[in-house]
Amino acid sequence: MIETEFNIGNLNLAALDNQGSGSVVIGLHGYLDNAESLRLLAPYLQTHRFVAIDLAGHGRSGHRTAGAHYNQADYLQDLYALIESQGWDEVILLGHSLGGILASLFAALFPEKVSAVISIDACGPLTEDEDTTVAQMRDAILSRYAKSRNKLRVVELEDAVKARCKISDIPEAHARSILSRNLTQDAGGYCFWSSDPKLRTKSMLRLTEKQAEALMRAIVCPILFIGASNSFKNLETLFPKRRAWFLNAQYEQFVGGHHIHMENTDDIGVLIRQFVEQL
Repeated sequence: MIETEFNIGNLNLAALDNQGSGSVVIGLHGYLDNAESLRLLAPYLQTHRFVAIDLAGHGRSGHRTAGAHYNQADYLQDLYALIESQGWDEVILLGHSLGGILASLFAALFPEKVSAVISIDACGPLTEDEDTTVAQMRDAILSRYAKSRNKLRVVELEDAVKARCKISDIPEAHARSILSRNLTQDAGGYCFWSSDPKLRTKSMLRLTEKQAEALMRAIVCPILFIGASNSFKNLETLFPKRRAWFLNAQYEQFVGGHHIHMENTDDIGVLIRQFVEQL
């Protein structure tokens, strides 16, 4: 895959592109990850144009302007702008974790633009009860204020890898490849985060379960959910509860952790290839 960049008006989105000539598959990574986490799936999409983007504020993409934050709806706005700017009539959305949530939400809002969704270790939006509204908004404002005073600091890659592995089930090699794309180096050889510190703030307000259901029921395209046996997302429990929300959904589970597509790339890659080729 080659490095490329898309200008969507208000910012530039960095991406990895296989330069294929078939139907467009847009890759959407997880929270605090980047397009590198999806690179391993490229060999299974050789009959398609596979473009894995860095979401705004992540990897090598531009940051939101000063004073702006990272709301889920804004990522959907970016995705719409990308599709419109490139003149893509219909796309397949392939997302992991946050990317899977965004893929399903976009398919609900713009069914005419999405022919299929592949959602890895995500089954629709995260939700909260309406009774938590005050606490959610208060906590978000406090966390955003704290990050508005963030200062630049030197980052050691291996320290960052160890820290990431402590709080997730990702293997070191995979964490290293992802985190390397989230760093930039100055002339003196020092590394700093290229990703926006404001990403590490709390959501202002999550959807309720009823809102999530209403959105997911609007999806008309086929959707493939891929779960991981050892992931904190527990899709094997969540999918049966939400199965009735989806018009045309299938669920497959593999042994592994949250980044299951990096751990068990061949089995998942073959499944994805079969799914997109039968559309």
